[in-house]
Amino acid sequence: MIRRRPIPRTKLYPSVSQHFELSEDGAVRIYRDGREVCVDSPAGWREYKRRVEVMVQRQNHRCCLCNRRISVGTATFEHQRRRGMGSAWRQDAIVDKDGNWINGAAHWDCNVKKGELYR
Repeated sequence: MIRRRPIPRTKLYPSVSQHFELSEDGAVRIYRDGREVCVDSPAGWREYKRRVEVMVQRQNHRCCLCNRRISVGTATFEHQRRRGMGSAWRQDAIVDKDGNWINGAAHWDCNVKKGELYR
């Protein structure tokens, strides 16, 4: 018989992370390297969708991959860099530190096809 110790149920976790700060009412994590990642929460999803809507408008309702017309309802977040295993390099920002556009809004189909190329 294998006896395992139970996971200790302690609440002595640090209240502030050394790796990231929360902003926009806890909807976005900002890491030390400057990456922004929307949190998996209702507030995070609202912020994520708001960013997609901003990208659709700045792209004049055109897909960033195929340049066909796109609506906010069918748009997805197209990350410039691949997200990597465990989303280690995920960047949900829509502009960089210099104000240049990064990432874009794309059709779901276009985004899936691009993802299949890199598997």
